[in-house]
Amino acid sequence: MVRRLVLTALLAIMITGLLAGCGGTEEETDQKWGFLPVEKVEVKVNEEFTITRGFDMNSGFIWREKYDESMLELLENMVDSETREDGTVVLYHVFRFQAKKKGNTQIFLAKTRAALEGPTVSEQVVYDVYIK
Repeated sequence: MVRRLVLTALLAIMITGLLAGCGGTEEETDQKWGFLPVEKVEVKVNEEFTITRGFDMNSGFIWREKYDESMLELLENMVDSETREDGTVVLYHVFRFQAKKKGNTQIFLAKTRAALEGPTVSEQVVYDVYIK
């Protein structure tokens, strides 16, 4: 009898612990999957904005964009350079967008390289875009 009561109590404690572990905030879930936005962009309709990421030509990786074409228009996708005071040349991958209509959307950037097994992704970033 006592044994059955102890087992029932232990079972209730275990189930409560498991159920408590199943919950989680949205932010914790985003971090688990790596989709936490790195930057928030606020623009008005028809306004333009630029996203710039570092670019290493020797690595074989290039930034690829994914976005909602009904919300944003990609005006320019190019590699730009800057020469620092010490003579070092730094390359940047530049994406210039224009907001098309009000709402919220996201831009996903993935640093990828082609391989025989399929594309290899070394880094991913997400931008939240709020269009007023």
